Amino acid sequence: MYMSKILFNKSIKSITALVLLLIAFAFQASAPCDGKTLKENAKKQFGEGYTYDMSKLTQIQYKAKPWLKELEVPLFIGEKYKLVFNTEAMPKVIVISIYNRDKESKKRKLLFTTKDSPADQKHFVFDLSMARKAFIDYEIPAGDSTASGGCLVFMMGYK
Repeated sequence: MYMSKILFNKSIKSITALVLLLIAFAFQASAPCDGKTLKENAKKQFGEGYTYDMSKLTQIQYKAKPWLKELEVPLFIGEKYKLVFNTEAMPKVIVISIYNRDKESKKRKLLFTTKDSPADQKHFVFDLSMARKAFIDYEIPAGDSTASGGCLVFMMGYK
């Protein structure tokens, strides 16, 4: 009797562990993007002479209204930077804009935008120098709340 109770408890624990493992794999498989592949594809855009410095994977969820996400990137004056964006895992086109100051500043100046880029373009490269900071804005369009979001990768290298 005691031995069968131990075997039963071990069986329950094993089944529970197996179910949790299957659930974890199911959520991983339904992830909206593969960050590693996106980064590898973006890294190919650097070319010779640039050293990879950092990357940022941003997950995007659509909302009922368009919205803006801003990233601040500190830079060293005197360095030449290459900023690379990969939007392959975004189901809708987003506009990427780079500014010299944050969205609250009256002296804000647009340095680069993807606004007029072809809708099928998924990789964007921008060279930047003589700046202390860059402010990257992602303009995310409105979407159906049931629609899955996506993600994009931003990578930076310097010379």
